[in-house]
Amino acid sequence: MAVGSLWLVAPEDFWWQLKIGDLIRTSGRIPTVGVFSATQANTAFFYQNWLSQFLFSWIYQLGGLVAILQIRSLLLIGSYALLLWHTWRRVKANGRAAMLGLLLSVLVSFNHWQVQPAMFVWPLFIASFVIVSEVAAERWTTKYLWLLPIIQLLWVNLHESFIFGPILVATAAVGAIIDRRRDHDEAPIYATARALQIATATTTIASFINPHGWNGWIAAWQQLTSIVPEALQTQSGSPLLNFATPMAQVSLAVGLIAAMMLSVVWQRMRSADLIITAIMAAFSLLSMRYQFWFGSVAGPIIAEAIVRRGRLRLIKRNPSAPIWIAGLTITIGLIGLLMQPIIRIWLPLPAALQGATGNLPQATLASAATPIQAVEFLQANPPSQAYFHDLGYGSYLIWQAGEQLPVFIDPRVSLYPTEHWQAYSCIMAGRDWERLLTQDSIDTILVDRGNGQQLISAVQANSAWREVYADQQSLIFKRDPQAAQPTGSATSCPATK
Repeated sequence: MAVGSLWLVAPEDFWWQLKIGDLIRTSGRIPTVGVFSATQANTAFFYQNWLSQFLFSWIYQLGGLVAILQIRSLLLIGSYALLLWHTWRRVKANGRAAMLGLLLSVLVSFNHWQVQPAMFVWPLFIASFVIVSEVAAERWTTKYLWLLPIIQLLWVNLHESFIFGPILVATAAVGAIIDRRRDHDEAPIYATARALQIATATTTIASFINPHGWNGWIAAWQQLTSIVPEALQTQSGSPLLNFATPMAQVSLAVGLIAAMMLSVVWQRMRSADLIITAIMAAFSLLSMRYQFWFGSVAGPIIAEAIVRRGRLRLIKRNPSAPIWIAGLTITIGLIGLLMQPIIRIWLPLPAALQGATGNLPQATLASAATPIQAVEFLQANPPSQAYFHDLGYGSYLIWQAGEQLPVFIDPRVSLYPTEHWQAYSCIMAGRDWERLLTQDSIDTILVDRGNGQQLISAVQANSAWREVYADQQSLIFKRDPQAAQPTGSATSCPATK
């Protein structure tokens, strides 16, 4: 949690959500098209996360970035505290096993603790998992199942991951039936199994109570089956395709641990735990954006499997912790407390922990990658035609200058056709870039120094373009209007043929 408190507001996803939330809050309506897009402004777009966007706008109006980050921190701490408590109950108060389960959950998911709409449903997902698990194990009575439709009613309007609500409950219901038929020692009684089936129906019905109705399920299915653009493979692609990245390796390692432990003790485990682990593991193999959900169920279940196996000395006893462990725990806790947004803004932090600079309220709480000053320059010196920019800048551009400078591309993945994503990837790779820019009448480029190294090299080698702005993070190039137009067909970027 202390590490999570260090993370500032990243530029990639938050700002456009805030802008849409401002629109919803001021107009009282949810947009239906790709507003602020230069190429897809009239294209239909589905804003499933409308309530999260509204909350972002409301919270930001009340307290700015410090309030946004503080809410994120509280949601994170509350979610994992509930998960740790539930794991502790699963492992029959074995403290070491409970902490091991929490550690596995955190290792898989900590890369997804950014400020994003999903943060509002972290506690909803974990609460749903805890409720169905506790009821299925008959540690709680079935009356707690009536919380699930209420949770689902919020979830479906907050985030597109709402489909996991009915999946969690249905898995518990199916698992109860299987356990009763295989005479499992911990199979629930008939009344509990029946209550889980009813809860599956009521939770599913609740998922249709949203401004989009059944279209929410269609949009969720399309997202599941859509191909992740090349430009987003590192963040959202399958860990199998990103095996070189540490997060992909950690996710696959935890999945392997889960498979090994559950294959050994599967007969002692409840069927619902085996099924939900397999389902969430499959999701995590489809896309790295599902790692938080996989980690949240895998950690507690792996910890329980280890305890049931009963062979590891590490988790057999709960001896008193050495003094150095207690000291380390207190130190980490103090760091986490000092890094809380409402405190850190008053501290003289080292440069490595400072955020952005520029004309933005509480700018130090925004990631240093936020192009505050570059966008200010672009607003003061707008392109005479269209402009191209780094994908990571699209979100902040929408918030800061969406009306004045509609964006070429942004994180609304499904808004842009496949050909547009292919063209973006080719331009950023410096392949056939000038022809592609010319066909969209683009005479200005805003690019990140780190992400756009190949494009920067190509532009700097072209005499028709000159650098007009530079800072530590960003570069802006402008094309000489007197320069000859590029000719020829696509030869170095087959994806755009």
